[in-house]
Amino acid sequence: MIPRATVAAALGLPATTDALPEGDLPLDRFAARYVAYLVSGETESGAADGWTGAVMDHLIAEHPDLALDAIRAGLPQDEADCLSDPLADLAQRPGMSTVISRAASGDPALARLVDRANAGGD
Repeated sequence: MIPRATVAAALGLPATTDALPEGDLPLDRFAARYVAYLVSGETESGAADGWTGAVMDHLIAEHPDLALDAIRAGLPQDEADCLSDPLADLAQRPGMSTVISRAASGDPALARLVDRANAGGD
């Protein structure tokens, strides 16, 4: 789950906003929408699921472990390896390269994405 307050902060909203649904955001739901947003190619801020990009950017910057959880939750939907760029960004955070490598050692799908991210998404 992504705490509602974290989603609000990512979107520049107060924690008590009425602009968000009640409750925390299920990680699998977020991941599916984020992957769909990346696959769409419509990654400008006004895109239908553009908010997911802002949330992922915030997670990478402020909650890297949760960002990794979100990336891992999106792997089953990511047939185009769209998550390789966010994973590469996440790996730049202090200590996260080691965390990602450890996680990938037991997760073949994540290991494949790490290889893709290391290759620059090519």
